[in-house]
Amino acid sequence: MAVRIGVVGLGQRGLQHLKALARLQDEGRAQVTALCDAVPANLDAAKLKRFVPALDQDAVFRTSDFDAVLEAGGCDALFIAIPPSLHRDEVVRAAQAGLHLMVEKPMSLDLAQALAMQDAIKAAGVLSCCGFQQRFDPRHEAVHRYVQNRRVVLATYAFHAALERHDAKHADTASHGGPHNRVWTASRAWSGTTVVEGGIHPLDLWRYWCGDVDWVQAAYVPRAEEDIVDQADNPYAYSVQFGFANGAVGNLVLSRLRRVYNLLADHRIFCTESQIEVQPDTVTAYRYEGPYPPSTEPDREVVARTLWSGDAVEGTYGFGKAFVRSVATGDPSFIRSSFRDGMNSLAAVLAANESHARNGARIHLAEWIGTVGRTTRG
Repeated sequence: MAVRIGVVGLGQRGLQHLKALARLQDEGRAQVTALCDAVPANLDAAKLKRFVPALDQDAVFRTSDFDAVLEAGGCDALFIAIPPSLHRDEVVRAAQAGLHLMVEKPMSLDLAQALAMQDAIKAAGVLSCCGFQQRFDPRHEAVHRYVQNRRVVLATYAFHAALERHDAKHADTASHGGPHNRVWTASRAWSGTTVVEGGIHPLDLWRYWCGDVDWVQAAYVPRAEEDIVDQADNPYAYSVQFGFANGAVGNLVLSRLRRVYNLLADHRIFCTESQIEVQPDTVTAYRYEGPYPPSTEPDREVVARTLWSGDAVEGTYGFGKAFVRSVATGDPSFIRSSFRDGMNSLAAVLAANESHARNGARIHLAEWIGTVGRTTRG
């Protein structure tokens, strides 16, 4: 029997999830039964047809009222993909209603709110996952397989993109006091900083390969007041270091500059005796396998091994398929990041903001989460 799915939030990510769900519906795995968005224009049949032409809308309940989705009772699970700053109690109430949950990252910009979501999911006993579709990207799966019997000691990710590169979003941000151009990802109040909104993806991949984060230390370069246009006030640059439970460290370096219109990206993982380079169309490992030490330094071609090559697949379909399969079977093992697991990724990037606010102090996650939890739970 197909799993009945409702999608809450039909912005950029919601539409991407909906496109994957339409494919799963064609395969008989899922049935899209409800669509909900606070902006009525995002529910327009013509718009939905334009973005997700494969979706059969005839049997889909469409509403701007989240209460109506819960009251209708036609869903087994919800995909919640609303801007993180607009989360209220949707996750908590959906869990209490017994619905299995996919919650898009970042799940919240407030650690206390996210802990309340986690508590509600645990109390309800529903299945859950976070929107870390990059764990299903074949490039990152290849890295995961390669490092299984190796010790990762360092991961580095540099991403430098023009501030203007942020895609226009679908949320009516202006009606909530936000940017008039709807690009909420460039606003600190709406995105939580580029580290939280975007940097959470490479950080979560490192967790997929290294395990949980123990501590975080960060320094940002804030944007000058005169350089802020339409609330695009995220910092110019970020430097964040993460310490992992296995002893590895990760260095995340990001920038968002105006007038550059150029993209620079570099992603590398270092094990005790090998190096991995992740590119859009290939993943390469470097390691000498011959008699050691070699009599002469080997050429690059000798130490290079292709772990994967092809067209990049960002993973949304595979991610959705795994979650739907878990709901259909009641087996959580297909989910690669439950809400509880994803909390370490969320807490780590929120802790980067906290570290910067404390002039670069090292934030130990267990202690910080415990303090916030004790405060909010009494």
